[in-house]
Amino acid sequence: MKSRFCALLMLSTCAMVSQAQSINPLPIVDDEVRYSVGVSAWSPASKTSSFLANNVYAGSTQASIPDNIQRTGGFAMINAEAHQDNWGVMADLVYWQVNNGSTNTTSYINKKTSVYESQGANTDQTILSGALTYTVFNDDALYADALFGVRYISSTTSANVNSVITTTQGKRVIKQAATGYYSATQSEASPIIGLKGRYRINESEWFLPFYVDVGQGFDADNLTWQALGGVGYAFSWGDVALTYRAMYFELGGSQGLTKYSNYGPQLGITINF
Repeated sequence: MKSRFCALLMLSTCAMVSQAQSINPLPIVDDEVRYSVGVSAWSPASKTSSFLANNVYAGSTQASIPDNIQRTGGFAMINAEAHQDNWGVMADLVYWQVNNGSTNTTSYINKKTSVYESQGANTDQTILSGALTYTVFNDDALYADALFGVRYISSTTSANVNSVITTTQGKRVIKQAATGYYSATQSEASPIIGLKGRYRINESEWFLPFYVDVGQGFDADNLTWQALGGVGYAFSWGDVALTYRAMYFELGGSQGLTKYSNYGPQLGITINF
């Protein structure tokens, strides 16, 4: 009976120790190829500043986090990585559609003639980053990769304009309608360098993810940078992280320069393979 009790106690102790062992949120660097795919929901506030030729300031617009959530149409935020030994590749896609709003106005030229005009505008932004990575630090508490790659940014603004001129001639009402469509795209590809990784908290499942990069386009005005930091929790299948993400980029062209700032919280889920 005593031996059975001791055996049962040992099994219970082993089970408790096994359960108490935390999952390591840091990657294992070896010959095995490891993959990960993540999806996220980023809810940033934003600011856009426009400049005409010769750096003449043309104005700016700002939108809060609730404003952008209300105005957002379709969106996709996906990242993927593959690693073997110290080398790896990574890709990150941010795409969203923003409804810039619509306006409806009616003006009167005289008592018999009125002009009705409606306008709706939308903006599509695509930000695709790809990089080659190399592990520069890896111990029990800290894992860090240096990265070198490129970021492609494209922003398309489109607008539909409808106008109706109504003229009254006696008992006759004459309407003349016109429809117009406008679309303009700014794009830029910039080399980037950066550092990303995570810090393990007290040998637990909790960790602090971090990411920073900076790049310069072929035009001297086209600067881009990105930074991310927060807290995450590791599971056997992957991890969940709540972070704060900020991104800045400039898009220039023959008509001037536009500066974009996006910053806000992000919730991400990563699955490891």
